[in-house]
Parts: sequence; structure tokens; C-alpha cells
Amino acid sequence: MSVILFEKTGHIGKIILNRPEARNAFNRELIGKLEEALDQANADEDVHVIVISAAGDRAFSAGFDLKESISDPIIEVGKRRSNTEKELSSWQKVWNAKKPVIAEVQGYCIGGGLHLAFMCDMIIASEDAKFGEPELGFSYVPDILIEPWKLPMNKARELLYLGEFMTAQELHSYGVVNKVVPLASLEEETMKVAEKIASMPKDAVTILKYQLNKTYEIQGLKNAMDFAAELFNLCRINQAHTEGEFNEIVREQGLKAAISWKEDQKNK
Repeated sequence: MSVILFEKTGHIGKIILNRPEARNAFNRELIGKLEEALDQANADEDVHVIVISAAGDRAFSAGFDLKESISDPIIEVGKRRSNTEKELSSWQKVWNAKKPVIAEVQGYCIGGGLHLAFMCDMIIASEDAKFGEPELGFSYVPDILIEPWKLPMNKARELLYLGEFMTAQELHSYGVVNKVVPLASLEEETMKVAEKIASMPKDAVTILKYQLNKTYEIQGLKNAMDFAAELFNLCRINQAHTEGEFNEIVREQGLKAAISWKEDQKNK
């Protein structure tokens, strides 16, 4: 079964993360297929709006597959930079798309999942949606630093420093989530928003998105992301050298066992 599904309904192209058994965590295969689907939707002149959703009720995405990245770390500088550039490019396909992209979010939206949702033009979330950035606890920092552009300064710091979840309702109060709806009506409500945008003059919508994007890019959004990506590279190399015991437990016993071990170390 494909880890990414693509469907068209009228002028709406729907990309579905389809790895529910892993809470739609991003491994290399899923990222590659997501890129292909974004390219397909962006190139299709019959698609006016893109919706990104996810299979299963538990999670939009649990973020990047840390077991994969920790078990096979890239620490040679050239390869590390190349890998991160590709990753940043993948998520920026959402930002650079000629048409609006709407995230349809349910359950957990963590790390890379949060980055993907925040890169979208709008977010429609279910009442049970929880957004979090736990990377600091694993000695990581974000490579796609979109949070300061979406949240008030101290709330961005809170999200990143504490690693605690913010609810859909809380993010709605900050203007990050556009609508909070019951899980049972999430798809219906998301499609209503998508259909409304799709009914607008297509060329004018494309120009409007370009206007809006350029406003933030002039303020330095892309330069800030490039800078964050370089610091992420340093952090990844440092993590491989300083978190050897944690990484070994991940490789041998899995991420859950490694997190439990780390919590035990804190309590000693």
C-alpha cells in the first residue's frame, strides 16, 4: 500500500499521508512520495486548492521517524547539509505552491508534522488535535523554523523550550488554526473551506498567494529558515557524538525504550 494517496474532487487535490500504523511518521519513503504528490498537484491546472490530510484518527503525523534517523545518522558535513537542504526544500514546496494549501489535522501533530501543517496557508483542526515540538528533549532543534512566523514570540519560545502540547483551541486563539471542528465533521468542514477558495478566480488566487508570501519573504522568512537549517546540521552532528548511549538504546530496543531510559536518568 502506498504511503501517500492522491485524490481529486472537483478542483481540489487531496494528498493523504497514509502510514497510520506509524502515526504517519515521516520516513524517507513518505517524504519522497509527498514531494511527488505536491509536484503533481501543483502542476495540475485543474487543481485550484490542495488539501493535506492523514489516514487514521490518532495522528496527523508523529513527526520524523527518529528511529530511522538515529539508527542511520548522517554526520559527514557535506552529506549532512545536502540532506537538510532536501528536507527544507520538501516542506517549502507547500509554501511555494502556486495554489493555497490547507492542512486537515486530527490527533497528534508533532515535530515535522507540525512543520508541515504550519507551512500550509490554513489549518482546519479537530477538537482533539494536539500540536507539539519535543525535539529539544532529544538534543535536536528544528530545521524548518516556521514557529516564530506563526506564533507570538513568547508562545513560540514556550512551544519549543518546554516540549509541551498546545491544543487546537489554544492555537486558534493565537490565529494559527483557522477553525476547530468535531472530528466527525473534520473532512466535511475542510472541504467546505477548500471549495470556497476553489470557487474564486484561479489566477487571482495565485497572484494573491504570491503577494502574501512575498510580504513574509521580504521580512526574512526564507533567510531565517536557511540559517536555522545550518544550525540544525550542527546540532545533528553534535547529537550523534554526545548522545551515544541514548542512540544505542534506540537502535537496539526502539525509541520508546530510549525515552524511558532518558526519563529515568533525569530522576536520578
